Amino acid sequence: MEIKKEEETKEISHEKGDDDAATAAVAEEKMKLSVDEVIEKYVGSFGLSQMLQVVLVSFSWVFDSQNTLVTIFTDAQPSGWRCKTSAINASLSPSWCMNDTAGGGGNEGQLAGHVCRLAAGSWEWTGGNSATTIAEWDLICHRKFLAAIPTSLFFIGSIFGCTFYGRLADGWLGRKNTLLLACILTSITTFFASLSPNVWIYSFLRFANGFARSGNGICSIVLSMEVVGNKWRGQVGQYGFFFYTAGLLSLPFIAYPIRTHWRYLYRIISLPPLVYIFLLVPLVVESPRWLLVRGRNKEALEVLRKLARWNRKKLPDNIELIIPSQATTTGSEGDKDTIGDENENIWTTRWAAKRMIIVMLFGFGVGFVYFGIQLNTENLNFNLYLTVIINALMEIPAIVIGGILLSFTNRRLLSSLSAISAGVLCILCIIFTTASSKNTSSSNWPKLTIEAIGFMASSITFDVLNIYCVELFPTNVRNFAVSMSRASLMLGASLSPSLVAVGRLSPSISFIVFGALSIVSGTLSVWLPETRNAPLYETLKQQEEEEEEKRRRLRQPTVV
Repeated sequence: MEIKKEEETKEISHEKGDDDAATAAVAEEKMKLSVDEVIEKYVGSFGLSQMLQVVLVSFSWVFDSQNTLVTIFTDAQPSGWRCKTSAINASLSPSWCMNDTAGGGGNEGQLAGHVCRLAAGSWEWTGGNSATTIAEWDLICHRKFLAAIPTSLFFIGSIFGCTFYGRLADGWLGRKNTLLLACILTSITTFFASLSPNVWIYSFLRFANGFARSGNGICSIVLSMEVVGNKWRGQVGQYGFFFYTAGLLSLPFIAYPIRTHWRYLYRIISLPPLVYIFLLVPLVVESPRWLLVRGRNKEALEVLRKLARWNRKKLPDNIELIIPSQATTTGSEGDKDTIGDENENIWTTRWAAKRMIIVMLFGFGVGFVYFGIQLNTENLNFNLYLTVIINALMEIPAIVIGGILLSFTNRRLLSSLSAISAGVLCILCIIFTTASSKNTSSSNWPKLTIEAIGFMASSITFDVLNIYCVELFPTNVRNFAVSMSRASLMLGASLSPSLVAVGRLSPSISFIVFGALSIVSGTLSVWLPETRNAPLYETLKQQEEEEEEKRRRLRQPTVV
């Protein structure tokens, strides 16, 4: 009897052991999901947490626009000049000094004809020598070419900065820390620009400022779009441009009260990045996609859990993040090594290099036209502060229209049509330019209307290109791709002022070039793939494999 009881006890305990093992096996079974799947199923495509993330990172666009366009006021032609009383009594007739307005495109000839022929010390700026850099360092007459150097070097610095920040954000520091570094350097270089003793140091510091601030927009747009669902990427990509417009709108209101001291303007706009660093950046979360491709799976999963909690949702405990084409990883949990081939590179991957070159050519044309049309408005004899406000307000309908169209229109079609439309409208301006030269000033209004609509079209193209580029490349090279796109935009921007200068002599030439280049740029998007509602891939290898699989399925005949 005792032996029988012992055997029954062993059988029961064996059965319990099997049940416990099965339960443990079920508990240990992981749900292997991609970041896209976790966001769509458990975090939410776009909730409170993503909205907070987008708003927080988009604040950096304010500093981006302020530092880009501050020279509209600091490097402007002074408001006016006048002969000194002693000079009039001694050697000058009052007729030389009757018109004391030197600002505005139409008065450049008078400035050269009057001031440049006066003896040094016989005249003075009405706003004082500290109003602008041109007034303080006498960047007129035979020195007038020096006035363009700081702005040109700013855009050149932006080109180098885009490359630097793109590599840094994709590799070592990540998106959040790169944004932090960019804000710190932006604040420092902006402040030191206000201490410039001469135009050469000022030009160098503008170069450094362009280099520093270029990381703000790059990291902001990527951090926004990498935490939302597929259908929301276009909309959140547009939100940053509202803050860019806000930064531009703020400049006239800051500059007007201190219009006699250009250095004060730099000092004031150097403060917001510091406030942003201490108050808002700590609330920003790192991109879970970047953490995943760097092999930091636990941290990526924790970020997604945090986003889910803010959306009042919860992730299952047995989720494991994977890159779809990488069923197995090359390192253990928490390892900082990149998943897959860490030597993946845009320029060594044929399809990615071809795509990047097309995007950069497209971006060059878009940047040339977008910034060129903006700079061309300085030739209108309007109040400078009012003109900048109007230009900024023109951005708002472009952002709204672009955001609506992105929700249901293909990226390739929208970018192409908006660029071609901007080009056609620029060419149409030639008709009204010729008419306005023969008729009264009232004939300028049709030209201004068409030019405004053309600028909105180019602004839509500019905004869509930034979003399109994010979707065209995978996580492990995405920041670098966006940086290359923005570098091409800045290259176009750095060359557009020369065409604006030619346009002062012959407006028709500038409109023809703007229009033709915009139309050519619009046709380039035909060679780019459509990305609307497509997933955001994590590696170049994964994207190549899955895009090839899609093309293969499309080529297969439908079986009825």
